[in-house]
Amino acid sequence: MKKHLIFLILFLLILVSFSFFFGLYEVRFFKSRASVSQASFSVDNSYLFVSPLRAKANGQEKIRITVFVLNNQGLGVLGKDVFLSRDPSLSVDIIQGQTDSFGKAVFDVTSQKPGEYYLEVSVDGQKLPQKAHLSFY
Repeated sequence: MKKHLIFLILFLLILVSFSFFFGLYEVRFFKSRASVSQASFSVDNSYLFVSPLRAKANGQEKIRITVFVLNNQGLGVLGKDVFLSRDPSLSVDIIQGQTDSFGKAVFDVTSQKPGEYYLEVSVDGQKLPQKAHLSFY
């Protein structure tokens, strides 16, 4: 009986120790992993998508511009203001002008006038090297 009691106490002590050390490990390493940064972003890591590539110039068909603002580690940057350059032939609807936790901002663009358009994208006053190429027919 004493052997079983000693074994049970030893087993519980080991179980409590493992739980304690795993809890310390989880708090220290998992809470700070892949955190979303609000401070700096990388102009070279940030990019944009244009979809679809072409739309009718009827003022109703939209081309969506999705901008991803990332830091040097490739993580999204939260809370950055994203702006598109203005063109009098285009109508821009700001769906999400400030980046979310993935670093994403979204715009919809329509036009009444056919043509090829290039819009510059700037984040906090810094222009991205990539331009949005829109084609309306």
